[in-house]
Amino acid sequence: MEYIKDISKEIDKIGFEAYSKIIEIVFVGGVVHKYENVPKDIFYDFKSTGSKEDYYVEKLQNSDLDYEIIEEGIEIDIKKSLKDQQRNLITQFVDYNLKTLSELLEEDTINLHPEYQRRYRWNDERQSKLIESFIMNVPVPPIFLNEDDFGKYSVIDGKQRLNTIKRFFTDELELVGLKVFQNLNGKIFSNLPLPYQNYLKTRAVLRAIIILNESDEDIKYKVFQRLNTGGVKLNDQEIRNSAYPGDLNDLTLRLSENPTFHKLLGVDDKNESKIYQEMKDVEYVLRFFTFFENPDYFSGDISWKMSDFVRKNQRMEETKIKEYEKQFLNTINFINRLFGEFAFKRWLENKGYWKKKMTTPLFDAVIFACIDRDVKVSIPNDFNKEDFISEYKKLFSDKDFDFFISFHTSTSSAFITRKAKVYNLIKDTLDR
Repeated sequence: MEYIKDISKEIDKIGFEAYSKIIEIVFVGGVVHKYENVPKDIFYDFKSTGSKEDYYVEKLQNSDLDYEIIEEGIEIDIKKSLKDQQRNLITQFVDYNLKTLSELLEEDTINLHPEYQRRYRWNDERQSKLIESFIMNVPVPPIFLNEDDFGKYSVIDGKQRLNTIKRFFTDELELVGLKVFQNLNGKIFSNLPLPYQNYLKTRAVLRAIIILNESDEDIKYKVFQRLNTGGVKLNDQEIRNSAYPGDLNDLTLRLSENPTFHKLLGVDDKNESKIYQEMKDVEYVLRFFTFFENPDYFSGDISWKMSDFVRKNQRMEETKIKEYEKQFLNTINFINRLFGEFAFKRWLENKGYWKKKMTTPLFDAVIFACIDRDVKVSIPNDFNKEDFISEYKKLFSDKDFDFFISFHTSTSSAFITRKAKVYNLIKDTLDR
């Protein structure tokens, strides 16, 4: 059951099993908010003496209900719970002048993790307008940093702002498109009049909210999920990149750039591809690693499971990294030889063409069918790709297969069914 978010009073809860069904009674300030098939005489009489726990137990024992006490005397103090959560998130606020920030970035004390960023960058005009905002003393949203180690930080939110500051103070950014300080257009930092230089170095500040290393990892991740101060909502993979940098994340980023993998995903032009720009290719590599050792784990909240996997494997031994890389490359090369560009695309029989965009359920079906060792045999010299693709097209006329790539796609049964059908197609073809 879910609690009402704005509850600020004490909650008393008791759970018991009646008629083989879990019943929950929730009292908030003496008012029952949620109950099910519970006689009214079970409700606590707040004029009674004695503890609420004793009252509940006595009432239940004297009732005709067939029950089993599951939990007794549970008291949830909302204020205490809130304080516990706050203790798990330890933050520090620092107002940096821009010159100090640029130096910390140059020294890599603050790591921008450029490989983890969204695969686009503010243009020069937008960066210039940020600098103009500092000159005008217009409030700029704070940045969020994560303390990775003592004295070392990575950027959770604010990469574009920090990148602008770094470029400007190293004379890489020439101001353009300024509307208020038009006289500064065309200038780099070192060419600005001295008063402007001094002001930007010492007076202009940007607040940093630092999540310290002692903070609970799960709480940190929840914070990352809520950070959208830049106006563009972070997707799940970008949050993982910020929250869990490390060996596994580095590997997924590197493998996501593989040309064969991009071909299978339909990434032709990186500048135009949504899959590339939004780091979906990185997420697909992570999806592969999350489930290839334990496909039975596939069900429910897939996104959470991928996040949990990368969190647990931030640090990996070199031998395991090599094993993962070999497994991934072998699998996508095998898929490319069999399916080519049609691997993860859907055949529309009634229209007579392939859908342009890949689909995730087909990715799961094909890639996990090809992981199995007994499928990855040598492809015979007389293998006819056109004949194989013709057989693959027929699979989309199979009602079960079509259903499980269209509906309830995250259930274990759907995953097993679609994977098995692709597996059998491949095995039958190669065993002929």
